Amino acid sequence: MKLIAILLISVVLSLSAIAGTGEVKNITGAFIQLDGQLSQFGEEQWHDELTLMKEIGMDTVIIQYSAYGERFYYPSRYMKTDEISPDESIAELVWSGSSRTRYVRIVIEPSSAEWTMIPEITVKKGAEVMSLGKPYSVDPQASPNYPSDGKLTDGVADYAWGAMVGWQYPKKPIEIVIDLGEILPIDSVAVKFMRSEISGVQIPEKGFEVAISNDGKGFMAAGKVTWEENKQATVSDTLGELLKAADALDMKVFLGLSLNPSYWSGVFDPKEQANNNQRILTELFGLYGSHKSLAGWYLPEEIDDRNFLTQSRKDGIRTYLKSMATYAKFLTRKPVMISPYFGINPNGEAYAEWWDYVLSEAKVDIIAMQDGVGTRRTTVAESAGVIEALKPVMDKHGVEFWVNVEVFNQIHGWPVDAGSWQAVPADIDRVIDQLKMQSPFTEKVIIFDFPHYMTPRLGGKAEELYEAYKEYIGLGD
Repeated sequence: MKLIAILLISVVLSLSAIAGTGEVKNITGAFIQLDGQLSQFGEEQWHDELTLMKEIGMDTVIIQYSAYGERFYYPSRYMKTDEISPDESIAELVWSGSSRTRYVRIVIEPSSAEWTMIPEITVKKGAEVMSLGKPYSVDPQASPNYPSDGKLTDGVADYAWGAMVGWQYPKKPIEIVIDLGEILPIDSVAVKFMRSEISGVQIPEKGFEVAISNDGKGFMAAGKVTWEENKQATVSDTLGELLKAADALDMKVFLGLSLNPSYWSGVFDPKEQANNNQRILTELFGLYGSHKSLAGWYLPEEIDDRNFLTQSRKDGIRTYLKSMATYAKFLTRKPVMISPYFGINPNGEAYAEWWDYVLSEAKVDIIAMQDGVGTRRTTVAESAGVIEALKPVMDKHGVEFWVNVEVFNQIHGWPVDAGSWQAVPADIDRVIDQLKMQSPFTEKVIIFDFPHYMTPRLGGKAEELYEAYKEYIGLGD
């Protein structure tokens, strides 16, 4: 009898352990980090992008931020309208002048902190692109990570690292000579530049010079163009266009509020940020509150386990979260979501204690814990251990616990190297491991992020990941 009882107890305990881990879940949501290219999407383009998400089972969209510093993705009363080019965008500078030439030389004097990145150059006569597919030379040579290999005249100007030609710390002006093949009439030269402050990519402050030649040897100056006439006068209603598409597709959208870029340097004033984001939330709710797809709010501060350990910092972030959650629920009756992370060699038990303290007063509704795998901070197993340790605390405080799976692979920036932060799409095998080991402890799986690392719209590795995931969930051709 004792033996039978022991066996029965063992079986019950085993079943309890299995039940406690839950089931492996598929991806049902994704972050969208808006940038210059995505900010120009209209309702139709967003409908296409969100349809791609919905076709693989995603029903939830989280906009990382509606405003980043002075860059707004909706027509806000708080925005400035005299920027040369907004951050996280592609800026186009156009020289105009009538000429006949075979060779066009563009000279750019870099002024970037680290990178000068160009996706496309177009030489036109009216609406006709004379330079499409034409050969060209560059001096100095571009970085091996972002080689020229025809990209400057291929007709593609996506805001994607793989579409860029890049020069890192160039020591002299960049000269690009395009061979049109024969002497042709031209009336404009346009150069597109990437700007991403967080990645050390700035546009050249002095614009560029244009010279022409019929033999490719003796060049005559044709003129110079600067940014003075290129200041931002209007802003697209990116959020409005996306929400209309989400309405039509019956998807849920969490709108991220505002993030001050200095947050990444450790600057955070809880009271000031709460005041600012309450103003932004009020404005967003007034503009978009009637959309049926508006599901809630996302606070874009990515809270971690290293920078909020002192009592004052811990109390500061708790006060901020409490203030924002209370305000959002009072004004809008909609939930508040955050997506924290943890660093290298994480201590799950200590992080769980930290969150137990914070959540005792800060009644946020959803926590989508970043897994840190794509940024190389943790392994899949380490991340799963922390997520498992956090689950009881989330249950205790009635928090809906999600996991934010990183579907990218960081290739530059700390902790990989000392360069500026850059990443490429992950491979499917690692993503499947993340889902299998992490999702059983959570209620929902979302990813970061779809438009840059998983959309087939970009082709290449992003398309490969999308198609491989379709195969994994049984939707492959």
